[in-house]
Amino acid sequence: MQEGYRRPDPDELLSLLQEEEDKRNLNRGYLKIFLGYVAGVGKTYRMLSEAHAFKEKQKDIVVGIVETHGRIETDQLLENLEVIPRLRIDYKGIVLEELDIDAVLERKPAYVLVDELAHTNVPGSRHTKRYQDVEELLNAGINVYSTLNIQHIESLNDIVQQVTGVEVKETVPDKIIEMADKIEVVDLPFEELIERLKEGKVYVPEKAKKAMGNFFTEKNLIALRETALRYATLHVDSEMGNYLKKEKVMGPWDTSNRIMACVSSSPSSRKLIRVAYRFSHLYNVEWFAVYVEPYADLRMKDEARQQLEKNLELAEELEGKVIRLKGSIANEIVSFAKSNNITLILLGHSRRSRLQEFLEGSVINKVIQKSASQVLVIENKGEFNTGSRKIKKTDINGLDYLWGSYSISFSSIGVTTVVCLILRSFIESVNIPMIFIIPVVLTSLIAGKKPGILASLLAVAAFDFFFVPPFYTFNVADVRFIPTFLVLLVVGVITSLLADTVKKQVEYIRQRETFISSLYDFSKGLLASQDLKTILGRTTKYISDSFNYDVLILLPDESKKLYVASSSGNKEKFDEHEMAVSNWVFGQGKPAGLGTDTLSSSQWYHIPLKAQMGILGVMAIAPHNNMTNEQRHLIDAFANVVSLALSNSIYVRSER
Repeated sequence: MQEGYRRPDPDELLSLLQEEEDKRNLNRGYLKIFLGYVAGVGKTYRMLSEAHAFKEKQKDIVVGIVETHGRIETDQLLENLEVIPRLRIDYKGIVLEELDIDAVLERKPAYVLVDELAHTNVPGSRHTKRYQDVEELLNAGINVYSTLNIQHIESLNDIVQQVTGVEVKETVPDKIIEMADKIEVVDLPFEELIERLKEGKVYVPEKAKKAMGNFFTEKNLIALRETALRYATLHVDSEMGNYLKKEKVMGPWDTSNRIMACVSSSPSSRKLIRVAYRFSHLYNVEWFAVYVEPYADLRMKDEARQQLEKNLELAEELEGKVIRLKGSIANEIVSFAKSNNITLILLGHSRRSRLQEFLEGSVINKVIQKSASQVLVIENKGEFNTGSRKIKKTDINGLDYLWGSYSISFSSIGVTTVVCLILRSFIESVNIPMIFIIPVVLTSLIAGKKPGILASLLAVAAFDFFFVPPFYTFNVADVRFIPTFLVLLVVGVITSLLADTVKKQVEYIRQRETFISSLYDFSKGLLASQDLKTILGRTTKYISDSFNYDVLILLPDESKKLYVASSSGNKEKFDEHEMAVSNWVFGQGKPAGLGTDTLSSSQWYHIPLKAQMGILGVMAIAPHNNMTNEQRHLIDAFANVVSLALSNSIYVRSER
């Protein structure tokens, strides 16, 4: 046997075959990205030059959208090229121009130029981002040439911010770059770039002068150029690795290493996720994004919940496997790492206060002590704004809610104090602290942990003021009462924490039971039926009754044109625009509409009904108010059950 040769693992070969099958999709177009380290290095110029070379070879190539920024040399290259007219969109009284994706699809050229891949489209466009337009063009079999700067790559966002001090808002998911069949680095020495800036070939003189004093400094340009070249090198290494595997050159494939990023609802988790992706990409290993939901956070604020979902969506975009766990944070992290052979755990600096760490311990220290994996702690520097900020209306509403909660503490201790004063002649003073535990527990159960702790402090103060000599002062004549105060305070705090935790556990269990029972009730009746009309009717009625939503299910006729097969609620709002959205979802197999980045102006949430045999139809839902993440997850689960039921019904009818 040849030295260094290793017999290929069957699972590895199966994975390779699947990857090759995906890449061999003949309907998918070819994507080439011209990558630069900053504006002005000549990406668009290079792309247009290649377009002219294609035209000389009689290739069918058009310009979808190209931004010349008034550069004379670039403008001249647009001559003699077919340009698709741009789509004009009226936004707040201003007419803006975007790529007309429908015109490109109708023209269906072999090649189309789409400049500035990271561009954010005008509200009202089909997609939120231009890279989503490119995805649709590729799925339609059109080859796309595009441009991109290194600072717009999602996984490098925190590095760019650290180097330049500028947070780039417009980013492109790494999966789009990995879809590229070819990446060409357009490089230009930074000295020449600065000279072009001074000559006004990149920006107008006033803007160029400002740019050279801010983003286009020598330090930034050198760092960004090195980052771009390094990124391109890693991409080449990855492509070479895939080529060697495809050619069955079985080198030492290291599949034993795995990485885990511990994600929370903090914005700093996004940096953690990007670091985990870069490590996994560098070493070509699998990585997990793990979120542990402790009992103490079951009543997470909506803002924090939304941030958590954004973090987990970013992890999915960066090819991480999202895992949700529940329980003790440190114990669940260690257990998951052990059961999944995790070799590197990434943790962010704890946001816990010193009191929390004293009472509950440090998660980082516990993980380091209990886990055999290597642990890397990522700093959160610059992630939190500690400066002053304007008070929003939502803050005022939150303060009102807080005062309402704390008023329960004052009222419960006040009522207990009055009762104890009335009964003072019948009970001994040493028994009064036991009575004060009752309002502390009730306050914790009704209002939560913080009002419960406040009730504990008020209980100690009331006991001292009214029932310890000298009365009606906070002086203590008998020092033997001081331990009583401390015991009352500690017992009250611990009791309030336990009561609050028990309450949240009950709430969580109730939510999970509701979710599971709803899904069970829905699927039990649905899967038992084989009649298409019954399946559709039960589905729309159940979802409409459960959520108070308007629900439609659309199925294709013999000509593949969608029609409303079943509805519940008000379907008058489902106009031609919404039907066009459903048709797009049916053709693309992706959700769109309300709450998504695609056709977000729609008032309905459109979900494709997917099965093994393909897209069976579309379910459209119009919520009367904003959907929560839990409701969206449940709706998606219902859609999966409906797809399975429809698939079974179609199979049974075909067998007959």
